[in-house]
Amino acid sequence: MADAPTWADDARSAATAALDALPALTGAEEQWRFTPPADLDMNGDTPAGVAAGTGTVALPAASGRAARLAFADGTPDPAEILDLPDGVIVSELGAALETHEALVRDRLYSLAGFDDRPGALNGAGWDAGTFVFVPRGVEVTLPIETILTATGATGRVFGRTLVIVEEGAKATVIDRYLSPDLDGVVQASTVVELFVADGGELEHVSYIGWGRGVRHQATIRAAAGKDARVRSVNVTLGGDVVRVEPTVYCRGTGADARALGLYFATGDQHFEHRVVSRHEAPQTYSNLLYKGAIQDTAHTVFFGNLVVPPGAPGTDAYQTNRNLILNEGARADTIPFLEIETAEVKCSHAGAVGRVDDEHLFYLMSRGVPEREAKHLIVYGFFQEVLDEISFDALREELEAAARAKVR
Repeated sequence: MADAPTWADDARSAATAALDALPALTGAEEQWRFTPPADLDMNGDTPAGVAAGTGTVALPAASGRAARLAFADGTPDPAEILDLPDGVIVSELGAALETHEALVRDRLYSLAGFDDRPGALNGAGWDAGTFVFVPRGVEVTLPIETILTATGATGRVFGRTLVIVEEGAKATVIDRYLSPDLDGVVQASTVVELFVADGGELEHVSYIGWGRGVRHQATIRAAAGKDARVRSVNVTLGGDVVRVEPTVYCRGTGADARALGLYFATGDQHFEHRVVSRHEAPQTYSNLLYKGAIQDTAHTVFFGNLVVPPGAPGTDAYQTNRNLILNEGARADTIPFLEIETAEVKCSHAGAVGRVDDEHLFYLMSRGVPEREAKHLIVYGFFQEVLDEISFDALREELEAAARAKVR
């Protein structure tokens, strides 16, 4: 980051020092036993080689957006400000370190710091990102979108997003990740930090639509204040190896945090989602709902954890993961977990892996529906519970079409 303020340079130095000091990951660690760290190059510097693309990325139209930021291989284009209310800030994060220092300094790295290798790697390496600030009582009715694309020109692509929603404010932010199919390997490292103050509302959608050749480690952290509402929606469809780690924090009484996910793995794709909700105040609510479809020889992993430390009575928390296997050879692992250290709570978890119901498939085909279209309908119905949680019709329809296109 050229011309960054001293405090930002100091933070980068601290991240670099942490990266050097942290032990190398071997894959024997419990949290890394499903996705080998080497697949995401967690221990070494990816060479700045060229992985040629076999196509181009068509960016969606900016219409229907309040603002949009686009980054090619991490390098930002000028922001498109289309329909923002007064006081709302949408800025490139590297520039915001100085121009909006009073807003950024105390929040950046406070949810996702440098205590693990993914966090230290991103903290040491990112150059550009997205900053969104919504002032008290303001509602942004159209979504704010950021698009990170990878062309294969660099060996590792970085992204970082910081969103601050003040008291009683409301917004939707979309982080989209796209690339063509690549002939080599590109690593991606992204971190998202979301802060929602008392009574605020934020919907954050992460859409991972990489082409072949991209391997992505993503960290998402969201903190909800008193009576705040956070909805974190993760849609994972693209990339060779993808590991997404969302954590939602209920930090104020009455906070409502929902982590929702949809993934569809085909070919030899490997997706892992490690989803955590932490209840740090009384009378809070969370719901983790992830659904996945797996086809060909793909492999998916879901690890979910509800954490209720002492001092959070009245917690109401749920966790559900369901997986639909579309053929022999596809595999899904689901590991629901609870850590309850206080009384007077309602917490539950459920995980299931099942095959396409042959009777449902036969019923549709017996009525003239071709097999592929019948599978479309079954997968669409399976995902509908998650898709219905996405508030913007155009985005929901786009994601429906992208998921349906993967059915063979």
